[in-house]
This record gives sequence, C-alpha cells and structure tokens, in this order.
Amino acid sequence: MTRKKQIYYYSLVLFLVLVGLRFGQLMWQQQQILSHLQKQAKQLRHKQAIAKASQPKVKQEVAKSTITKASETNQQFFNLAYNWSSGSDYKKRITKIKQAKLVSSQVLANDYLFPELGGTADYIDNNGLKSSVVQVAYYPKSTNDDQTSGVVGVAVNAKHDSDVGNGETRYYYFNIDYQISDNQITGLDYVGRLAVNQSTDFNTFNPYE
Repeated sequence: MTRKKQIYYYSLVLFLVLVGLRFGQLMWQQQQILSHLQKQAKQLRHKQAIAKASQPKVKQEVAKSTITKASETNQQFFNLAYNWSSGSDYKKRITKIKQAKLVSSQVLANDYLFPELGGTADYIDNNGLKSSVVQVAYYPKSTNDDQTSGVVGVAVNAKHDSDVGNGETRYYYFNIDYQISDNQITGLDYVGRLAVNQSTDFNTFNPYE
C-alpha cells in the first residue's frame, strides 16, 4: 500500500469513527430527552389522578361545612325565637335576633314566628308561661358551596305555672334556605306540626319520605 493510500485509508477510518461517535452522542441525547419527557408525562398523569380523586372529597367537605354551619345557625336562631320565660323575654326576641344577624329582613317579617299581636307578653306573665327549645334538627335537601335548603324540625316545650308535670312538647317543621356567605337564614316558611301518627323523634323523622 502506497503512502498516499495509507493516508487516505486512515483518514477514512478516522472520519467513520468521528461520525460514529457523533451519531452515538445524538442517539444518547435523544434517549435522554425521551426519558425526560416520559418522566414528565408520568408525573403529570399522577398529578391528574390525585386531583381527580381529591375533587369529590373536596366537594364533599365543602358541602359538609355548609350543612354544619346551617345547622349551627338554625340552632342559634330557634333558641332565640322560642326560648323565653317572661313577657319581657318574648318581646326582646326580634332585637336579639337582629343583633346576632342570623336571618334576613324577610325572615324577621315571618307572621308565624313573629305575629303582631298585642297582649301576648301580658298573657305570658299572667299565666307564668315558659317556652324552651328541646331539639333543632336540620334535614338538607340541596347543597352547594354557598347555599343549602331543606327542612328544619323544632321541638318546643311549653309549660304554665299551673301545669302538672312537664308541660307539652310540640314538633314544628319549616322549609328553610341558608346562605353561607352571609351566614344567614334567607328563607323560612312554616310547614306544620307533626301529626299524632307521625314519629315525634327528629332523629328518625324523614320529611322527604
């Protein structure tokens, strides 16, 4: 082999080696990029799965929180509305409820809870009539993150000084709307009292049956 051919041969070998190294480097880089993309895609799928799995739980927690706050507000409101032991207490109910900001002005205008009747306070004092809340139970029908509506049951015991025994407990129920952003009862409609043949235990009573 002549000197010229040797130089050509070695140059060709060196060129092929360099091309092979460059090709191998490109393949390694592409493999690294592909591996990185696959890792990112796996992480994204994992995050999406977690978000999807947690979303119903978040909604459930929000709904639970709304119902809890509505129940607490119902409890406070009806205790102020139905707990009194004198004519003076009876007349102060609206003032106390306004100060607590538990209900809208529309609810305060409810004729059933707040009838505009003269002489009621005198009757209470003359007969030693006392009213006390025994139980308040809320039965939600529809709920979202800011509002809930349903039925609230209120058990109230009334007793005159002349009564023998513990007086009489009556079970009332109302349709109710609650707004969590204002923490207020925005709608309240008297439905009626539980009939004699109905359960007088709000723990088992179902207004939607």
